[in-house]
Amino acid sequence: MTESSSEAAGHPTEANPYVQAQLADDVAVVRPTGITVVAVVCIVAGILGGLSSLGSLANTLFAQRFASMFTPTGAAGEIQGEMQREMMAVLGRYYFVNIALSFLGIAIGAALFAGGIGLIQRKWWSRSWIRRTLLVAIFFEAVRVVVYSLTQFELFPVTQEYMQKIAGQQGGGMGGETMAWFSTIGVVISMLFIVGWFSLKLFLMIWGRRYLANPMLDGYFGVPASS
Repeated sequence: MTESSSEAAGHPTEANPYVQAQLADDVAVVRPTGITVVAVVCIVAGILGGLSSLGSLANTLFAQRFASMFTPTGAAGEIQGEMQREMMAVLGRYYFVNIALSFLGIAIGAALFAGGIGLIQRKWWSRSWIRRTLLVAIFFEAVRVVVYSLTQFELFPVTQEYMQKIAGQQGGGMGGETMAWFSTIGVVISMLFIVGWFSLKLFLMIWGRRYLANPMLDGYFGVPASS
């Protein structure tokens, strides 16, 4: 970047330490702390997100088989089998949506990992790559939360009904209403965790996009930011 282009962007050369370092042969360009933070978060999120999506894909493809492996015998097993069939009917309505979300999650995880490595290595393309990936990830996470919420909304009455049936069949133990109450508490805690986790990820993704758009980083990467 030339001095004139830096001044035109409202950031004179003498005010941009990255441009100064590039102009001075004996001064090393120090990676900004923010770049390190964004890169590490992207690498970790890429690995964990990719593995999570891979697990979701396996669960979607083999949910019926996994459920049947842990079905007990006897009357309780029959009730649990009925519950699992109804739950599979609900999950079946979101089968292709979950498959698509799983593959997209794997792709986003790989893109975040590659972009994070690129940021560490100061690759000129990594800046725009990460900003665009984060934009896609924001919409992806929003859709995933909506799909998860709709699924839980449909599964909730199924689990409530069969929790009471299982409690009634066992007798002498925890009552059906008590089991249903614990089930309700579990769903509420799960939804609160999902919403909280989504809010944290949304904050980090928006912050990362805005930070990488900072014109001061133009001198560090050697190219201006793009959307």
